[in-house]
Amino acid sequence: MHAGTVTPEAVLLELPTAGVATRAFARLVDLAVQLVAASVLGTVVGFALPAGVSPVLVALVLTVAVLLVLPIAMEVASNGRSVGKAMFGLRAVGADGSPVTTRQSMVRGVVGLVDFYLSLGFLATVTAMFSTTSQRSGDMAAGTVVIRSRTDPAAAVPIAFHPPVGYEHYVSTLDVGALDEEDFSLVRSFLLRVDQLQGGARRSIALGLAEGVRVRIAHTPPAVIDPELFLVCVASAFQLRQGGLLADAALGLAPLAPPWAGPGVAGR
Repeated sequence: MHAGTVTPEAVLLELPTAGVATRAFARLVDLAVQLVAASVLGTVVGFALPAGVSPVLVALVLTVAVLLVLPIAMEVASNGRSVGKAMFGLRAVGADGSPVTTRQSMVRGVVGLVDFYLSLGFLATVTAMFSTTSQRSGDMAAGTVVIRSRTDPAAAVPIAFHPPVGYEHYVSTLDVGALDEEDFSLVRSFLLRVDQLQGGARRSIALGLAEGVRVRIAHTPPAVIDPELFLVCVASAFQLRQGGLLADAALGLAPLAPPWAGPGVAGR
């Protein structure tokens, strides 16, 4: 099953969504991690607890820390992953394919108290089963989907993104160290399919994806740089940082992406 940003022209980004069963196994791993964390915290607090402190209050604080704070912190720190998701090759992203934000992780965590714990997983399972993109209620509230981030390397043809003419220096100044392969694959997918879009849909999706990347790398591009051009620069900077592919393209060993000609220009 795939999720994506649906436009009047086509589905822009095809995201391989995780099935209910895979997510359930990942959740079981996360529950095991939470049980271990609760046991360790309970033991430490039990030895260090000052006299006179209410055990009920301590238990409440530990419950909130393990069931709410820990999952949110893990997802934010690992860019949409948890221990269970990492084991099964899953990752939470925005419904438009952009990196998950702190706010979205917080919403997922808070709603998770209801659809996972208070309903013993029943609500999460039912909503995911009846969702075409396997979204649980927390995903729906946060505007996220969980995707399978492991892909077959042979399935993706290497495409080199040269720095746009006149923006070579700007590309060299971009620090894209915070981006990972999944982030780049989303940008790459957009840039290679952008000609399927027209007008407002193309610009709207470019704006959303560029904003997600901008926040991720903590960089505000100059006002003169179009969101789509910014994504081309980011793709080029990422490949320059990784090394190899652009050099291969110069030798004719890897194909080049079509030169960027601006939004709305046929053939880019």
